[in-house]
Amino acid sequence: MWLLWAHLAHAELVDGILDVVGDRIVPRSDVAFEADFTAHDRSPLAPLQDPTYPLEQRLIDYAILRELAGDIEIYKPSSADVRARWERFRGSWPHPEDHLAFLAQWGLDDEQLLGFLYSRLVVERYIARNAVSAVAPDAP
Repeated sequence: MWLLWAHLAHAELVDGILDVVGDRIVPRSDVAFEADFTAHDRSPLAPLQDPTYPLEQRLIDYAILRELAGDIEIYKPSSADVRARWERFRGSWPHPEDHLAFLAQWGLDDEQLLGFLYSRLVVERYIARNAVSAVAPDAP
């Protein structure tokens, strides 16, 4: 009985909450995922490639922007755009089995990765469309 109680009394921290954006929880484990992911995925937006942009803040910003973009049509990438980004990501690994090991490590399959890339492209489209208009030149 003592062994059972000792086993039940031992709690192990599996993950933590970095932030909550709307109804989306941003877990701390996403920081490690983002570090692994961005090593093989290059955003076409230079600010998103800035190594001084902390991953923790980046993830929170992504969650906020994804919520703002919602299901608005102009932010939706085409299937071809998502597939092309996936192919670049998959091709960035030295060996095909490295890509498969990445998926296994994070409990993903390629279909789930395509969904993740879709959301990432939505965020990038939101930034590209709105950040330029937010930086207006000073009026004379």
